[in-house]
Amino acid sequence: MGGKSYYCDYCQCYMKNDVNVRKVHNSGLSHKIAKVTYMKRYENPVKVYEEEIKKTPCSRYSKGYCKFGLYCQFSHYDENQLKELEVVVRRLQSKSKKKKVKLSKKYLPWLKENIKDNDIAAQFQLRSTEKMNLKKLIKVDFEKSSWGELTINKQK
Repeated sequence: MGGKSYYCDYCQCYMKNDVNVRKVHNSGLSHKIAKVTYMKRYENPVKVYEEEIKKTPCSRYSKGYCKFGLYCQFSHYDENQLKELEVVVRRLQSKSKKKKVKLSKKYLPWLKENIKDNDIAAQFQLRSTEKMNLKKLIKVDFEKSSWGELTINKQK
């Protein structure tokens, strides 16, 4: 009885499509290392740069091969690669700053428009938390008004 085989994307190998076989494979050390290696490609460049800039260059890797791979205490990036990574990080940081400025103007309509730049607390005060204007409240005649209708006195 031939069954379908299961392909592991991380390890790039085929195995019998059985739950127990897959569980044993996924709990194995070689699969875990392959998975970490695969997922390392998608890490945040800022985080990678901060980690790698602190490390000293790996002498084994510069000679050709380092058996420790991702678990090496030393950096596997040369100077040119670190400079390229730094450029990418700067671009990402400048884009995120621009997005923050755009978001605060575009998606926060409840903020006051004419506020001094140095008063940060006042910029983020909601209209619902502002003090009430009692002059507007005095103009309303509550005795003549029914529910849902307001009668405004025109007295000055």
